[in-house]
Amino acid sequence: MKAKPNAVRGISKASWNLRPPEDSGGEYGPPAAYVLFPAARLEESDTMAASELAATRTATGAEYDPRSARAVLVVLTGMALMVTYVETMVVPGFQSFYTFFSGVPYTTIAWILSAYLLVGTVATPIFGKLGDRYGKKRTLLVVMTVYAIAVSGAGFTPNIGAALGIVRANQIYLLIGVRALQGVGMAMFPLAFAMIPEVFPTQRVGTSQGIVSAMFGGGAALGLVGGGYVTHQYGWQATFHTIIPFAFLLVVLASLVVRESPKREPKPIDLLGIASLGFALAMFLFGLTEGATWGWTSLSAARWGPLVWGVPEFFVLAVVGILLFIYRELHTIAPAVSFTALRQRNIWISNVAGGLVGAVQFLFFVTFVILIEDPLSPGFGLNEFQMGLLALPSVGSMLAFGPILGWSVSKWGPKPITILGFGVMAIGAACLAFEHGSVSLLILFSIPLLVGNVACLIATTNVIVLSVSPADLGIQTGINQTFRNLGSAVGPVAATTIVASFVAIQLVMVHPGVEVPVSAPANAGFVWAALLAAALALFGFLLSWGLRRLQPAGKEPLSSSPTPEPVT
Repeated sequence: MKAKPNAVRGISKASWNLRPPEDSGGEYGPPAAYVLFPAARLEESDTMAASELAATRTATGAEYDPRSARAVLVVLTGMALMVTYVETMVVPGFQSFYTFFSGVPYTTIAWILSAYLLVGTVATPIFGKLGDRYGKKRTLLVVMTVYAIAVSGAGFTPNIGAALGIVRANQIYLLIGVRALQGVGMAMFPLAFAMIPEVFPTQRVGTSQGIVSAMFGGGAALGLVGGGYVTHQYGWQATFHTIIPFAFLLVVLASLVVRESPKREPKPIDLLGIASLGFALAMFLFGLTEGATWGWTSLSAARWGPLVWGVPEFFVLAVVGILLFIYRELHTIAPAVSFTALRQRNIWISNVAGGLVGAVQFLFFVTFVILIEDPLSPGFGLNEFQMGLLALPSVGSMLAFGPILGWSVSKWGPKPITILGFGVMAIGAACLAFEHGSVSLLILFSIPLLVGNVACLIATTNVIVLSVSPADLGIQTGINQTFRNLGSAVGPVAATTIVASFVAIQLVMVHPGVEVPVSAPANAGFVWAALLAAALALFGFLLSWGLRRLQPAGKEPLSSSPTPEPVT
């Protein structure tokens, strides 16, 4: 008679399981022939089998093709590198733009950055939903093509302006317009981050996103150093000319190696809500731009025909736009920004943190450039290439730490990395506020500021990825990018507004024995800009403690590990 497993005495079923020997064909035999396995070992074996199975499937459940995934990662990293390069290569050219466009104010030059980011704010949720509806690859190719065309035309705007009879000082508005069209390219980022879980297993998503995010540092390094060199040697127009072949090459590569998303979400697009958000942001930025010149409280600083206008009117219209946006989002069936999703603690904290990351980054970049390149004290009077070299250690650190931070998120989860990122960012900015009198101090304290920045970027993106379903991933990463763009668009205008609000009169010798008074940025402007960056980072640090702790991708919760019971 064959023994049954529960006939073995003295063995706790909760602690041990019996299995027939492997060579028995699964038949029961004498109790002595049975092999005793701790239940914990069986569950561990099952977990290992599940992990091995998970390694053959992507995070969204599709079959994992390592070769295809690597090819997609190469394209996405190249795309991130290119867009970030173009985004930052104009930063060293602030003095060049000032000279080329006949001394236009810094607050106007800031719009070369802010117009790009403003349109990116509007375009990101639109193309995020288009990606969910029509396919991420198809949408990505459209975005990349528009971006390539806009990049190709930017360097020729002075030629176009001259042909149209536009004076040099006003040609900057053509450049701002083309840069605004380039802002469509910002939609590449949420599409890219949403595509990574579709081609990589769960346990590799964080590291892969870290590699793409590290290209933000690589692109910034190339943009500041390479863009600075090209601008110094050949003029700012050449910086745009050099990127044209790479922009179109990436379009071709993406069409060949990226596979289309398997999931579709045919949701309508809330154009009215997105437009009202863009309008509110534009009015707010216009108010910031003109505040230092027109006066913050003047109601009649400018006149356009019969219309009398001032800075407060811009802010009133911004409030109207925000209220319209909120009303629309609460009453439409397909909101651009889901307030239901924003009620989730991790979602709204990550989105606010994204806005803070963008604001601090560009607040620092623009303030740093003005301080380095301005020829009058406290500026250092260095050229564009020298400015780029000074920024190389900090942006290079972003590149070096990106994969490490991505791995750290996969190991410990995004919450501690977000807290750490904002903490070191706040320390770096606070140190810069009071110690920026030498080049070595600028280099030293900018490193923690930008490393913390990329840490928060990687971690908050992973919070979104781990908190939403694959069907909503494109929408939610698009919304997160929208918040980041909001902060990034405000950063340059806020920096130039603060610097322009604190000026000092200095005597400059124009001929031997002849001095003329000129206004120049005062040291207080740089101090307050850095303090604002530190305050924003500190707010992000405190806010990040409210994140719910998410289990790192690809790991089982520690509490699920079984503890074997003793043999009785």
